[in-house]
Amino acid sequence: MKARRAFLKSAAGLGAMATMAEAAAPGGRSRVKGGIRVGNLLFSSGLTSPGADVTEQTHGIMKMHKANLEAMGSSLENVVKVTVFMADVRKEKPAMNKAYAEYFPKDAPSRSCVGVDFPDDETRLEIELVAWIP
Repeated sequence: MKARRAFLKSAAGLGAMATMAEAAAPGGRSRVKGGIRVGNLLFSSGLTSPGADVTEQTHGIMKMHKANLEAMGSSLENVVKVTVFMADVRKEKPAMNKAYAEYFPKDAPSRSCVGVDFPDDETRLEIELVAWIP
């Protein structure tokens, strides 16, 4: 959390992002497991997970995001933005929030949650994120 706050509070934060993007792979970005890395930022793909309900699916997705971040030398503490797409926001958001809170026990990142119509009935949610990679 301290690293995320320090980065975001940095007066040169936006300029640093541009510099980091230029220093990345040719073209300023590179494909990595789970998304696109631009400099020191990961823009994850939206992930889904099998599971009987929204709670199991939330845990499965967050574990995959955690593993992807750790493989790049980062962590969930460096997540700055999360977008959650849900099949039934009204009924399932409380259960998703409870599971989600286990991964961000304090100083949770900025988050949006939107209702969507998935192409199948089993998928209850999809989660994407943006994270800083120190």
